Amino acid sequence: MGENVDSSRTNDRPVALVTGATRGIGRAIAITLAARGFHVVATGRTLDEGTGVNPSTGHVLAGSLTSTLTEIAAVGGSGRAIRHDVLDLSRATAPVDDVFAVEGRLDVLVNNAVYVGPGNDALFADNEPDDIVRRVTGNLTAPLLLTRSFLNLVAEQDPHPRVGTRAWVVDITSDAGRRTPERLAGRGGWSLVYAATKAGFHRIADMVAHEYGHHGIRAVNVNPGLVATERVLDSGTSLAWIAANGVRPFVIGEAVVRLLRDPLVGNGAYVHAQEYLREVMGDENYEQFVTRDPENRT
Repeated sequence: MGENVDSSRTNDRPVALVTGATRGIGRAIAITLAARGFHVVATGRTLDEGTGVNPSTGHVLAGSLTSTLTEIAAVGGSGRAIRHDVLDLSRATAPVDDVFAVEGRLDVLVNNAVYVGPGNDALFADNEPDDIVRRVTGNLTAPLLLTRSFLNLVAEQDPHPRVGTRAWVVDITSDAGRRTPERLAGRGGWSLVYAATKAGFHRIADMVAHEYGHHGIRAVNVNPGLVATERVLDSGTSLAWIAANGVRPFVIGEAVVRLLRDPLVGNGAYVHAQEYLREVMGDENYEQFVTRDPENRT
């Protein structure tokens, strides 16, 4: 069921599956969930450090499943990893199937992984047809299939006492699914194909809440806002404004963990992570938090 790293859960922690957890937002969410008591199963394509590449620059990017697990251990958490590619639809449901086979339950599914490849910063007519298909596959079809399998498998599980509901679906969405950018693709804005896939993806959470909320399933869209991920920082002038103005990924991890235990977050809600965290922490505490050293775990 995939290439597994590390061991299975050896305690009664609730279980979270985070896709695209080799670096950036997914990695930060995985580490923060682990630090707050979840057993985390992380997925991604990059198993070992030094093998992930930014398709926009050809540069090697920091981040891997192995290093994510190292950080999970460093915060006192437990976890394991499954190597998984969102373009491989023959194994689209493998991560969820694997978690239920090994852990016996799954409390939180975080749909974070997207396809990042040629055409990401191109105008629509400049996209090759195969790149359009790959982006639709990775950004929309793959999470739909994964979420379908998740819903079928969690339908009969009892709510974990530390989660309080049968299961959560957390979808990491984007402004691209809701509005037109100020800049063109390649100049700091997003592409038409990315926007179209994110618009479709954006509807998953509220429709899951609509169709399965009465079964104890909660779902939420989380818009991270501008985030200075490893890929953003490596992409030069095309994403320089995000690099200069974005928060570091750990901020989004904190927002996700807090909203999972916030009874005021409505089922199917749309949450802007940075605005939400500022509201619940207060301006002064938020400003101190976002500027802290994320390696300082005290």
